Amino acid sequence: MEATLEYLAVGLLIIVLVAVSYHMVEAATSTLATTYEEQLYTVAERTMDKIVLTPGYPEDWGTNINVTPDTLQDFGLSLYGTRTPYTVDPDKVMRLANLSTLPNPLLLNTTRLAQLLNLQDYGFRLRIRPMLVVNITVLDYTPINNLKFASKFRVTVSNYYGLGIPNVNVTGMYVILRVQPGTGNQGDLELKTIFTKSNLTDPLGQCILDYTPDLQAYSADAKFDVWFYALLIVRAEWQGLVSIAGYATTAQGGVPAQGYIIGNYVFVDKGLNITTVSNKGKESGAVLVKDELLQAVPEYQELLNFTTVTWCRDATGAFRSNDPLCNNAGKVLPSAQKWYLIGYIKYVEPLSSHIFVFAQFRGNPVAIVISRLPNIDIAYGGTGAVPANSVSLRRMCTLYNYPYIVELTIWRRVEGFP
Repeated sequence: MEATLEYLAVGLLIIVLVAVSYHMVEAATSTLATTYEEQLYTVAERTMDKIVLTPGYPEDWGTNINVTPDTLQDFGLSLYGTRTPYTVDPDKVMRLANLSTLPNPLLLNTTRLAQLLNLQDYGFRLRIRPMLVVNITVLDYTPINNLKFASKFRVTVSNYYGLGIPNVNVTGMYVILRVQPGTGNQGDLELKTIFTKSNLTDPLGQCILDYTPDLQAYSADAKFDVWFYALLIVRAEWQGLVSIAGYATTAQGGVPAQGYIIGNYVFVDKGLNITTVSNKGKESGAVLVKDELLQAVPEYQELLNFTTVTWCRDATGAFRSNDPLCNNAGKVLPSAQKWYLIGYIKYVEPLSSHIFVFAQFRGNPVAIVISRLPNIDIAYGGTGAVPANSVSLRRMCTLYNYPYIVELTIWRRVEGFP
């Protein structure tokens, strides 16, 4: 009897020891996992603060084309000299943009970015998007002088997560510039016509802006020996939040209708022939749009500033190395002479959100739209990475007083796989 009790006591003791050991291991593992996650969160928070609260070095690296990705010493997107936190410099953001139709000549790629942020052992995804995302879809065209111009648009306004927003006040400004051709690629501005439409988005966040009747009436009196440049500027406002979008209503498919402005330099596709338009005796090659004043200035014409663009390609197609600013760009970006048409603007309006460049493509006039408010979605470690553990942080920032969301997701590369 006593032996049986002893066996039962020993068995019970073994069970208790096993249970206690199991709970001790589980507690230690849980503590390690928590510490592991907290360490990753600390890295993410420190990196986010560096991105949105520091300007980087040199501080003007966004506008100074002499600062290349290789010579950039420290990374940060904050606007240098501002006293308002979370104010992001759009020119620095432009260095991260890479259009599918035209590579960025001064692109800061994710490999170099990981080095500057000391994140080589981590994977990350950086997204910079407006609070209100405006998408423009062409629904119909109207012919003017045997060329078709986009005239009916569906405007979709969604939030950062892609959900449509109802009751957004959408205002569209359709601009047509009539230019009398001169010698070569020069012309005189004869008439500037602006049509405005407003509408509210439906429950899906969509509305229609239809300029077809206006363009049909306009085309009835159109001359057949002139050039027409058309562009659309859309402003969306919802509960104090504002977003701007620009669209070049090009008259043909396959037009390289995008470009970059970095500092005072403009980069567009080499296949374009640039047009110089004289406005009141002053030569200009582009229109700067001051969208920030749209809510305060009732005369929409005041929002369009004609500006002079000096192009670094002469009439023979050769690069103008005798121009000091062109020569500087050629030295910093020698390959850009071959792949891009480069120009510079002496003064860029600080509040301008878009620049429309006058050009010709395959003999037809087109307007090239350059947005100074790009959307960014870049990743290091693969855009399709599925990390076992990650940390995401979001900060609300401003670009040209427009609200944007900066989102950073970080994971350890050993825990992420394509």
